[in-house]
Amino acid sequence: MSGPDESLRTLLRALIPLGVEPHLVLPRPGPQVARYEEMGVRVHYAPLSILRRQLAAREIALLGPTVLRGASAIATLARKIGADLIHTNMEVVLDGGFAARWLDVPHVLHYRGNSLDEPRRVFDVLTWIWAGLSDQIFCISDVTAEIFIKRGHQAKVATLYNPIDTVAFAAAERSAQVRAELGAGPDDVLIGTVGRIHPRKDLETFVRAAAIAAKDRPRARFVVVGATEGPSEEAYLASLRTTAAELGLEGRLLFPGARRDMPQTFKAFDVFVLSSRHEGFGRVVAEAMAAGVAPVVTREGALPELVTEGTHGLCAAPGDAQNFGTQIGRLVDEPALRAMFGRAARERSTAFDTAACATRVLATYQTLCSTVRASPFKSAMASGNVRR
Repeated sequence: MSGPDESLRTLLRALIPLGVEPHLVLPRPGPQVARYEEMGVRVHYAPLSILRRQLAAREIALLGPTVLRGASAIATLARKIGADLIHTNMEVVLDGGFAARWLDVPHVLHYRGNSLDEPRRVFDVLTWIWAGLSDQIFCISDVTAEIFIKRGHQAKVATLYNPIDTVAFAAAERSAQVRAELGAGPDDVLIGTVGRIHPRKDLETFVRAAAIAAKDRPRARFVVVGATEGPSEEAYLASLRTTAAELGLEGRLLFPGARRDMPQTFKAFDVFVLSSRHEGFGRVVAEAMAAGVAPVVTREGALPELVTEGTHGLCAAPGDAQNFGTQIGRLVDEPALRAMFGRAARERSTAFDTAACATRVLATYQTLCSTVRASPFKSAMASGNVRR
């Protein structure tokens, strides 16, 4: 499951009891549709446009007509159901903003991108478009909010951390069976990372750091929890397995695939590591913190914002396997330090509480609906929940 999907589902789960009637617009059917429908979300389909950092010339030429087609479909649906507000769940979709402007209803944009605003000139234009189409922009960290603020769009921007079911992660039981499935025995120290098997997650740094931390630490075990999507990611996973074998990690580093029991999975870890680059938030870090696991994260993007170095965990230089290995090794060697960081991380995770997030979003909806368009607050649409 993608981070934006999980964040949206968590938010909607809290908003629905507060009286929000959500209608979700997707570009096509997918594996998560049933999970939304089980929550009571009405799912619709429209030919949405998808922005990418690099578009082919033909895609650029067709972008305008594609956006108009998608916006028209959303506007037709919004008019049919009497939507009071349109909330675009990812910045890569422009259609919802144009539909809202045509209908003169409020538009909320969720910026869930990473912290890298390049190419600069492209982001100068995009932030201008996003701000022009939106009445409120929620950014998932202060770092991503700065992308808009430094370009003069601060009036519409607010930081809203992704919501986490902190209670579920804190309350999960630590299971010897789950630890065994992840390759760890009762006396082992299990170091885990979670995420899609994709090069932008820089899992090669994690694998190489594991080899460094494993030296002279026979009880250290490592696991990469996550799935692949498509041939390119399968090839990346194969290269990671090859690297692990070459570094002598066979039997000490597992790639078990994706899991559904994530609270129990995080509770099985002794140390959590995220070595990815330019994270806009780092949902898995927040989940690990809620589970009380000591983190080691990249000193880049939003991760140092979540993890204050030396207070909630440790940081390492981007792409520096030696630095990561040293920091992981330190936590393997010092159980008291792990425990201290775990307690502090759990306390820090209260900033990601779902109920507080939902309360802020609902208040924003109500304010916008009373000022942008004077009509009763009835329903909200979420558009653009797509995989990046």
